[in-house]
Amino acid sequence: MKFENKVAVITGGGGSIGGAIARKLAAQGASVALADMNLGQARKVAGDIESAGGRALPLTVNVCDRDSIKEMVAIVREQLGEIDILVNNAGGSARGECSLFHQTKDEVVDRIIDVNLKGSIYCIRAVVEQMVARRSGKIINIGSIVGMQGLAYCADYSAAKGGIIAITKTLAMELGEFGINVNCVSPGLVPRPDQDGEAMRKTNYLRRICSANDIANTVVFLLSSEADFITGQNYVVDGGRSLGLLKRVE
Repeated sequence: MKFENKVAVITGGGGSIGGAIARKLAAQGASVALADMNLGQARKVAGDIESAGGRALPLTVNVCDRDSIKEMVAIVREQLGEIDILVNNAGGSARGECSLFHQTKDEVVDRIIDVNLKGSIYCIRAVVEQMVARRSGKIINIGSIVGMQGLAYCADYSAAKGGIIAITKTLAMELGEFGINVNCVSPGLVPRPDQDGEAMRKTNYLRRICSANDIANTVVFLLSSEADFITGQNYVVDGGRSLGLLKRVE
């Protein structure tokens, strides 16, 4: 199996995309740590993995808290072993609190930057020294096409995801000599479980709904040995949405 004897940490591992990534890695032999604010969701994904014969460790983590991250990393190293893979998937927009930037509350801006950008940075800092020492490791950051193009009413989220894409490139430059690959995957619109995704068919050129598995497939490829010579790249998975204006479809 492609990831046998590998240990992977997936932040936001209890969510839709994080769970899909975790299931695919576990199915190919990885031991996966599901680091999530919602321990119940992480446990559910862990249960699915274990029922299929895989190994999973659900953990509570707040990626905005350095001490929480350090504790999570220590537990993973103790129970699963040294970390080979980090997937920075935790994040999200302000959703119901989105507004024009000059009207957005400071605490909302801080929260969105913290969870989407600083949280990923903190997680990388918590695992990268051991990767450097072992001269091996793979890091995937989850960006967004919003970080490439911007989006009105989401200036904070756009800035955070733009930062994710930028730091991916910079860290690839810094860490390449230590055998560490750093890449980014930027999804387009992926419906949440509570959303009706049908309207999203008209937002991309492939005219279908993007699934969590579409994102997970790209992440798993970049983590595999087939992608060992790929680093510093931002893979866009959006059905062509970011190519430009779509012809109006009735």
